[in-house]
Amino acid sequence: MLAIQTTLEEGVPLSDVTFCAVDLETTGGSPESSRITEIGAVKYRGGEKIGSFQSLIDPGQPIPPFITHLTGITDSDVAGAPTIASVMPRFIEFLGDSLFVAHSAGFDFGFVNAALRRLDYEPLLQPPLCTARLARRVVWPDVPNVKLHTLAEYFRCVAQPSHRALDDAMACAEVLHALLDRGGRMGILTLGDLQQAVRARGRPNFAKIRLTDALPQAPGVYVFRNAAGDVLYVGKSKNLRQRVKSYFYGDGRKKIDDLLSEMTQVEGIRCSSELEALVMEARLIHQHEPKYNRRGKTWRRYTYLKIDAAEAYPRIKVVHDTKGDATFLGPFGSSSAANLAKEALEESFAIRRCTKPMRASTRFSPCALADMKRCQAPCDGRTDPERYGELIRGLVSSLSSPDGLLEALEGRMNSLAATDRFEEAALARDRLRALGDALSRRRLDAWMVEGQLVLRDASDHRLRLSGGTLLKEGGPDPIPTPCPRERADELTAVREWIRRNPVVVEFADNPPAEPIEGGAALHLLLSRLRAADKPLVADRYR
Repeated sequence: MLAIQTTLEEGVPLSDVTFCAVDLETTGGSPESSRITEIGAVKYRGGEKIGSFQSLIDPGQPIPPFITHLTGITDSDVAGAPTIASVMPRFIEFLGDSLFVAHSAGFDFGFVNAALRRLDYEPLLQPPLCTARLARRVVWPDVPNVKLHTLAEYFRCVAQPSHRALDDAMACAEVLHALLDRGGRMGILTLGDLQQAVRARGRPNFAKIRLTDALPQAPGVYVFRNAAGDVLYVGKSKNLRQRVKSYFYGDGRKKIDDLLSEMTQVEGIRCSSELEALVMEARLIHQHEPKYNRRGKTWRRYTYLKIDAAEAYPRIKVVHDTKGDATFLGPFGSSSAANLAKEALEESFAIRRCTKPMRASTRFSPCALADMKRCQAPCDGRTDPERYGELIRGLVSSLSSPDGLLEALEGRMNSLAATDRFEEAALARDRLRALGDALSRRRLDAWMVEGQLVLRDASDHRLRLSGGTLLKEGGPDPIPTPCPRERADELTAVREWIRRNPVVVEFADNPPAEPIEGGAALHLLLSRLRAADKPLVADRYR
C-alpha cells in the first residue's frame, strides 16, 4: 500500500475542500521512541460531517502511568486491540485525499508519518493544517491562549476535548469551522488563502487582511494610508488583491511590520497597462513622498553635468537642477555617477577643473595639470576665450556624436589593462560606463520627449505619449528637455519599459531610427561592457 495524499489546488474554495480532523493518543512525546495508542478522526466537507474513524491500538510497549492519568487509557484497555499494522491502512483509506487537520498538527502528523515509515509505506506529502496556528492569526489577541480546550470554550463547541482521540478530533473540527467562519470575514476564502494565513508571521496585523477584500484582481497601483489619510506606501502589481495580501503572509522585515501597524486603509487604482501603472506609481511617489518608499525622496539626489557656454572659460559642473541656458547631461542617480562621467570627459578634453570663477581677464597661478598638458590653462593667459571656446564646442558636439570620444576612452582603458595597470583600468572602465550610460539615456529620452508617440505593446494596448508624458485625462504637462529631476522617475519608468518590452511604433514625430553619428558605436560599446555582466577587461583586473 502507498500512503499517497493528493495535493490540493490553492485556488479551491474552502467549501469544496474535504477536511479530516485527526487526534492521536500516544505513549509519549517522541514519534521515534513512542507509539500510538488511539486514533480518532472525523471528516467534513462544506460544513457537513461525512464520516468518522476511531480505534484503540496495541502500542507493543507499556503505557507510562502519567499518560494513563492524562488519557485514562490503560495497558488492559489496549490488550488485544489491533496493532498499528492493521489499523494504519484503514486510517489512510479513510483519510483519502482530504486535508489532514490537527491541533498542534506537527505532533499528530509526525507520529502518523513515523508509523508509515516503520511499515515501509510512503509518508503523507500534503502539509497538514494546524488549527492552533490558524487561531493565532484569526482570534489573537482576543484568545491569547490557543489551547484546544480554551478555543472550544470560546466558540461554545458542543464537543469538548477530553484527551481521548475521537472527542478531541470532533472538538478540533468544530474549532476549525469556527475559525474558518471568522477567517472568511478577513478574506480567507480559498485553500491558498488558508495555507498562507497559517504560514504568516505578521500576527498582530493579520486581521487587517480584510482591507484587501475590496481590491480588484487586476493590474494597477495600490496605496497604503494611515488613519489621517496620509500616504505611507505606493506600489504596483499585476494583481492588486493578491499582491497586497502577500504583505500579511510571512514577510518578517521590520519595515513591513511597521507599515502594516500604521496602515488603516488601502486603495487600489486600476490601470489598463503595465506602463500606465509604472507611470502612475512614479507620479504618486513624487507627489506624496511616502515614508516607506525608498524612492520617496531619492529624486532630490539626482544630479546633472552642466556646461555653460556663456561663461568666459566654462568648466563641467555637477549640479542639482537644470536652470539656465546651458548644455546638460543627466540626470544621474547620484553625485558619484555624475563625477565618474565628468572625469571621463575631463580625461579627453583639456578644460579647466578649478572651481574659481573666471572672467576673460582673470589671472592666477596655474596648477600642475597645466604643466602636464591636461588643461589649456586660461588662468595664466596661455589660451584666449576664442580658442578655449573651440574646445568647449568640441566637447558639446561629442555628446551628440561620441564616436571619437568613446574610441579614445575605450582605447585608454584597454591600454592600461594591457600594461597591468589594473586599478587604473578599472577606474577608466567605470568612468566610461557612467558616461556611456548617460549618453545612451540622453538619446532615447530626446526621442521620447520631442513630439508625439503612439506605441502598441504585446497585449495590443495603444499607448500615447506627448513630450514623454503618458496621455491620460488630467495628466501633467509634457516633460521638458533636459528632464528636471522631479520628473526623472516618470521618464525613467517609460524609458526602461520601452527597453524591456517589444513594442510597435505606430506613429512618431521623430523616427525611432538613429542615423546620428556615434549611435552605433555607443550601442556596441555598452553591449561589450554589459556582456555577461562583466566589464570588458574584468578578467584582467578583478
